[in-house]
Amino acid sequence: MHAQASSETEYALARSRRGTGRGAASAGGGASADGAMLALQGTTGNAAVTAMIQRSRHEHGDGCGPTGCGGSEVVQRAKAKDWKLGSTSTELASVKAGHPGDPLVDTLHHIIPKSLFQPFLALLDSAQVQQITTDLAPLAPAAFASPNVDKALKNVPANFRVGPRPEDRSDDPGSGLDVNTTASGNTTPRSAQLENAHNYMAAAIAAGTVTQADFDTLFLAPMIDACTQHGTAIDIDPARATWVSDPATAKYHKP
Repeated sequence: MHAQASSETEYALARSRRGTGRGAASAGGGASADGAMLALQGTTGNAAVTAMIQRSRHEHGDGCGPTGCGGSEVVQRAKAKDWKLGSTSTELASVKAGHPGDPLVDTLHHIIPKSLFQPFLALLDSAQVQQITTDLAPLAPAAFASPNVDKALKNVPANFRVGPRPEDRSDDPGSGLDVNTTASGNTTPRSAQLENAHNYMAAAIAAGTVTQADFDTLFLAPMIDACTQHGTAIDIDPARATWVSDPATAKYHKP
């Protein structure tokens, strides 16, 4: 319930910014989200902008601790399962059955945190929301079997990584960005595209501004590229995630 309340609050805040934010973008000749972010930083300061982004990302979960988000316990993803489509749950169960008892094949993690989609969608007009479905549904048909675009985006297979439980990771990002990396520690090409989309979404939410040009090139284009690289199958592939064991802590982390 706490997670839902937090998400709905951010959704309402984003909607309240949409009208003035979009008008300002048009008057400024289509300034980029980076420009909007710089302007916002100049007005409110880096700390305030960072706090806004963190509020848009965070989902409260068991790891927030008994004292709330200021608690000392590790922040974990909300455990509510209402974001999952049946196809996602079935695929994950099948993958886990093929790797019985493997702690590295246990939990789905989102590369772009799922808490970012709803406040971003609140900035879009109906034509832009429809554009997401038109462009991404052929590339992620199982996800867009849901008419709810927020839920569909939360189930885009290209955005999944499978790995150990958050409490078994020494590098768990909570509700932050969680890219796949190679054995040498480099971000994979698919995750690099998702990181580009993530950075634009976070900047747009903080600025309350989305222009059509930036939406096309900074959100849709990298999402299309990532989904194309992944392919149309759900294909939760444990081989994509490389993990390193730390015997001293009995936990795992990315290279």
